[in-house]
Amino acid sequence: MMFRRWLLCLALLIPGAVQAACSVVSTTPAAFGMLSSIVVRTTSQPSSTLNAGLSCTGSLLSLLTSNDHFWGTVSSTQGGLVGPTGDVISYTIYANNSTSYPLTRGTAYDFARNGIIDALGLLNGTTPKTVPLYLGTTIGSNVAAGVYTETLSIFWNWNYCSGIGIGAICLGRDIASGTTSLTVNLTVSNDCTITAPNIAFGSAPVVSAFTPVTGQTINLACTKGSAYTVGLSDGQNAVSVGGRRRMISGSNYLAYDIFKSAGTTRWGSVGTARRASTDAEVNPGNGLGTGSQIFNYNAKIYTDQSTPPAGTYLDNVVLDVGF
Repeated sequence: MMFRRWLLCLALLIPGAVQAACSVVSTTPAAFGMLSSIVVRTTSQPSSTLNAGLSCTGSLLSLLTSNDHFWGTVSSTQGGLVGPTGDVISYTIYANNSTSYPLTRGTAYDFARNGIIDALGLLNGTTPKTVPLYLGTTIGSNVAAGVYTETLSIFWNWNYCSGIGIGAICLGRDIASGTTSLTVNLTVSNDCTITAPNIAFGSAPVVSAFTPVTGQTINLACTKGSAYTVGLSDGQNAVSVGGRRRMISGSNYLAYDIFKSAGTTRWGSVGTARRASTDAEVNPGNGLGTGSQIFNYNAKIYTDQSTPPAGTYLDNVVLDVGF
């Protein structure tokens, strides 16, 4: 009898799995990269980090039980990514690579639930594995250009069975906690949306009969706070740089030009021939982001030229915005 009891005691002490070990480690930053202000405002952008600071190694259960927990609490002194002028880009943090499991700042989220830790295989094998986090920007942020950053504090605490004996008996629990920080960044670049209708002079039998085109507008919605200039190229058929613009039909030309506002100052692409954002007729000044700035212009066909042969005359002028 004594011999049998001794064997039974040995069997109960033999572990059926290697001890698992978790620890808090330094994170890998999450970067959204460089995005235009228009993209940031209109489209949710994804980012992620493969290492949010919790690392585990070892062999354990194939599935966690309801008594096993891996809590992560994300907090920050900011309400999102903050830029050089104080603008904020909001974003949401997710526990997996879908939008199914969002985290609430300041509230502990149990990564042991919903199969998240199990799917990662965090506690199976001998190679250290880390918990990832996923992020997505919130649509509607009208912000200035610049670098936007936030440093998150992540408090990890866990309580799980770290060793299994014969008969699936838990031989011990790993209970610990720690805090790490995660840097998130995004760079916003200047951009514009441009509305520039075509110019149509209509038709006439002679050059002197063409009516000037007046009341034309170009609408620009450029990055909030951006100072910029707007230029119009000389077109594809100009006589020379800074010379008259010309439309073409076959081998024949029809000279015309485009002028600032309602005046006679030619609108060009170089130096003072450009127009500054402060020169807009509507909402002059720096860019508004969501609102339009309107530039008026007029165009006319020069009447001091010979009337060319009948035909359809065309030209292409490039509008460029410089920041």
